[in-house]
Amino acid sequence: MAFFRVTQNLVANVSRANIARQTAKLFDVQQQVSTGLRIQRPSDDPAGLRRSLIQEDRIARLESHTNSIQHVSSRLNNAFVQLSQVNDLVVRARDIALSAPQTTTQTERDVLARELDGLIEEIASAANASDEAGYLFSGAAAHTMPFPDVNNSASRTVYQGSDHTTGVYLTGEADRSSLIPGNEIFQPLNRQPKVIIGGTEVRSGRSVDTATGTKTLSVLHTATTYDVASGVTAGTSSVDGDTIIGPVGAHTLTLKDTSGTGAAGTVSLNGGPPVDFTSSDTNLKVTGRNGEVAYLDLTTVTAGFDGSVDITADGALSLDGGSSTVPIDFTDNQAVTDSTDGGIGWFDTTGVSHTQTAQLEFPGTNDLFGALRALRDDILNNRDLSTSELNDSLNRRLGELDAYNDHLLDIIGIESVRSEQMQRLEQRTTDLKLEKETEHSDTVSVDITAAVLRLQEMYNLQQFTMSSVSRLVDTNLLNYLR
Repeated sequence: MAFFRVTQNLVANVSRANIARQTAKLFDVQQQVSTGLRIQRPSDDPAGLRRSLIQEDRIARLESHTNSIQHVSSRLNNAFVQLSQVNDLVVRARDIALSAPQTTTQTERDVLARELDGLIEEIASAANASDEAGYLFSGAAAHTMPFPDVNNSASRTVYQGSDHTTGVYLTGEADRSSLIPGNEIFQPLNRQPKVIIGGTEVRSGRSVDTATGTKTLSVLHTATTYDVASGVTAGTSSVDGDTIIGPVGAHTLTLKDTSGTGAAGTVSLNGGPPVDFTSSDTNLKVTGRNGEVAYLDLTTVTAGFDGSVDITADGALSLDGGSSTVPIDFTDNQAVTDSTDGGIGWFDTTGVSHTQTAQLEFPGTNDLFGALRALRDDILNNRDLSTSELNDSLNRRLGELDAYNDHLLDIIGIESVRSEQMQRLEQRTTDLKLEKETEHSDTVSVDITAAVLRLQEMYNLQQFTMSSVSRLVDTNLLNYLR
């Protein structure tokens, strides 16, 4: 039978190993208590560590969502302030439109016009407002100024931003729209039939116009020709001086050769007073009973001619001051294009008989800036309208401002609803984040009370172990002899 001797060295080695193991466990518990974390290394709880990493990722996503929502909410609040200011300015412009008919002096009109210029600048500043993320009303093109050319004299200010509404796009959430692009706020609302101002023979055509704002339609004379049998030709001033326009039958020239040789006689236009002529007249002015004018070359009158002379007077239409023209075809639906902006107006020219100028308005096509410019120009009466025509035009300007006032209130309402939705979404996201943080804490955090008790227990065990070991290794000769 073999004997196993317990030596002092063996006792010391076993004791050191046990004390080291207890110390390691004591250190782990101390780390848990000091950090508050149950999992110090992957080996402590592999499944728990995996679960905690997934939870941390979800918490980070929710934190990102909260930041995005707060950013959008801030932009919505900024837009609300800007749009409210614009609406206040439109209300002031409306007051100016109401007071404009009561002005009696040019000084008063100039004061109102200057105030409108100031309103245009303030509204332009609001429309081009920006924050650290870009322009508020450029849609998805946040780094592009939406209305860079507000002071353009055209009826419409070109919108340079994007047509796409900005939004909030969060994982696991429905897409939500936020800021409305500027073209839906400040651009034309609803086209109405055009208005032709003044006594003119031009009427509206049947097709839908694309021209915008206010324009001037010029009815120009281009050429006059006469029945060759009469020997009459156009005078040297005919192109620029004639005012008659129309196909054969629209105008009548009555010619009587009293000399029998074509050397002299009388001529009248459309029943107007007879005018004496001689064969030396190369540019004789003849006026009709309604003031229409034709210049004649009578140097080659047919001898003995006595009767009516057929006239063809060609004309043209222009919307851009003569920069481009369209020959009049005397139909009920003729298109005229403005070469400056490509806008098209449709006209009935069947009744056109003389040169004339017509002031045109295309209601509902002015953007907000154009509506204010048009109001300013009407207050100054830049189109030289009669009092009644001017008052009618001011009423149309007032109608445009009323429409924009209502439209802005609608936009403000929409943005307010979206702001409220963002607040609710932020609250819900914050609640979800708090819930996930609680779950994560339950996964990785230590139960402090239990850990402290465990720490005390292990400390007591270590003290007991060290006391026992000290007794085991404390030998003397008497104990050894025993």
